[in-house]
Amino acid sequence: MKLCIFYYDDFCEFETVKASAVFSQQGVITVALEDRVYESSEKQRYLPHKKLSELKMDEFDIFYIPGGEPDDLFEKEELIKFIKKAYSNNKTIAGICGGTALIAKTGLLKGKKCTGMTYGLKDVPENLEIFKDSIIDDSQDVIDSDNIITSKGTAYVELALYLGEKFGLYKDKNEYNQDYNLLKNIK
Repeated sequence: MKLCIFYYDDFCEFETVKASAVFSQQGVITVALEDRVYESSEKQRYLPHKKLSELKMDEFDIFYIPGGEPDDLFEKEELIKFIKKAYSNNKTIAGICGGTALIAKTGLLKGKKCTGMTYGLKDVPENLEIFKDSIIDDSQDVIDSDNIITSKGTAYVELALYLGEKFGLYKDKNEYNQDYNLLKNIK
C-alpha cells in the first residue's frame, strides 16, 4: 500500500510525518502542482518527487491532503479533477485539518460524515459554508466515510495509525499498540 502526500505552500508538515513513518516500508511518494520547492507552515522546504500531472493511478493507494492554508487550491481545476478521479478509481482520499476543506470543495463529502480543522469543524464557523452539504461530526477525531477519511488536525497520530490499521500494516493488536505507544511517546 503506497501513500501519496500532496505538498502545497504553507502545508502543515507535522501532519504528514507520522503517516509517512507508518507507510515508510510500503512506499511514500510526494506530489505537488508544480516541480519546485514548497515551504511548509513550519518554514521547512520540500521538493516533491513529481508533479501531480505525472502521477499515475497505479502509483498510490491513498491520496493524503495535509492541513495548512489550502484556500488558494480551491480553484485549481487540475487538482479538483485529480481528487475526483482518484476517488472514482477506488483510491482512499484522506484529509486532515484544513485539508478536509479541499475535499469538501470537490463535492465528495456531500452527504458524508466528516470532521476537520484543528479541533473540529464547528470551531471555525466561517468555514461551515464549505461543509454545508456534509454531515459534520466533531465527536470523533477520525472519520472514514465511504473511503474518504477526514481528521482533526490534533489527531495526526490517530490518523496515521488508523490508515496503517485500515490497510493491514499491523499483524496484530500488539504491533499496533507498540506503534501507538511509540508515536504518542508512552513508555
